[in-house]
Amino acid sequence: MIKTKLKNLGKDIFTVIDELTQNSDIINLAKISPDMVCPQKLTDLAIKHIKKELNQYVHADGLLELRESISEKIKNQYGINYSPINEITITAGATQAIYTTISTFIGEGDEVVLFEPAYSSYVPAIVSNGGRAVFVQLKRPNYYIDWEEVQKIINSRTKLIIVNTPHNPTGAIFTEEDVAQLRKITNGTKIMVLSDESFEHLIFDKKTHHSIAGNSQLAERSIIISSFGKTFNIPGWKIGYCMAPEKIMSQIRKTHAFQINSVNAPLQYALAEYLKSTIDYCAIANHYEEKRNLILTQLMDSRFELVPSRGTFYQLLDYKSLSDEKDTEFARKIVDNYKVALFPLSVFYHDSIDNKILGLSFVCENDVLTEACLRLKKMQN
Repeated sequence: MIKTKLKNLGKDIFTVIDELTQNSDIINLAKISPDMVCPQKLTDLAIKHIKKELNQYVHADGLLELRESISEKIKNQYGINYSPINEITITAGATQAIYTTISTFIGEGDEVVLFEPAYSSYVPAIVSNGGRAVFVQLKRPNYYIDWEEVQKIINSRTKLIIVNTPHNPTGAIFTEEDVAQLRKITNGTKIMVLSDESFEHLIFDKKTHHSIAGNSQLAERSIIISSFGKTFNIPGWKIGYCMAPEKIMSQIRKTHAFQINSVNAPLQYALAEYLKSTIDYCAIANHYEEKRNLILTQLMDSRFELVPSRGTFYQLLDYKSLSDEKDTEFARKIVDNYKVALFPLSVFYHDSIDNKILGLSFVCENDVLTEACLRLKKMQN
């Protein structure tokens, strides 16, 4: 069932599994959209601005008030200054920002360094613009980067390095040392950095988000991409942003203006006003950390091996002690026999590397997570 569907390359794994589990008693733990509602105040602001009939195009760079709110947020949280006039652009979600950035700077023969397992939109964007993805595997079990390995593949054709912290779907996060190593590798080169930081506020265990923008030397060559979808449970709003120095942003905006033209107007007004209020980002992270801990506790005495996720809302499960089947086959078996949908990690590798790892997202209500874990714990053979 799942294996057959995975051959449909026009869809990502989450869409495929969502279609398989609709209108059934299967618990879908392969979701990318949280079950939780967005903050009531943000809902009220969206209604308010829709009723004000703010339905015309806003500036292609994004509503200035929203750019100003983002600039203030970044300054307050990280002590980093980005000009709302010249260095921040509102996009139709992080995925559009990623594609626009890649299509702006990557051409025929350019090489892009990519860490696997990797979010599904990176490679299609690279290939469709004539580039070549050069893959580096994250090292298990903690999915860290071997920077010596990265250094060995850097050459005159390397145009861009894509990093993702917190990492989707492993939950790994960058450390200060990772930032320092990336700066060292790119220093004295023309290599640019695209940093996907869409999960920046979902970091656990009192760890700190180390944005690439926090290193002044890296920031000069970097595009930072983030989104409101994961933080405020509004992925369907499709509003994100990218930040970069003016000389880089001016080029991105030329591409952006003709690819997307303008992003949802009334919802930009709502977000601009909402960001001016007091938002407890630690409470948001704690909410997801509690769900992660619930999963870890419930599966502690199972035969799955777990390395706790350090960020995002994904948790990986090593099933080697249960089966030597391919992860796509084992995921299918779990759906058929235990009515729980997990995602196979092999689909996040260009050559389908199978390390006997499945993943789940803990974006469901606690009673649903508990029931799913009870079903998974029944797997003893």
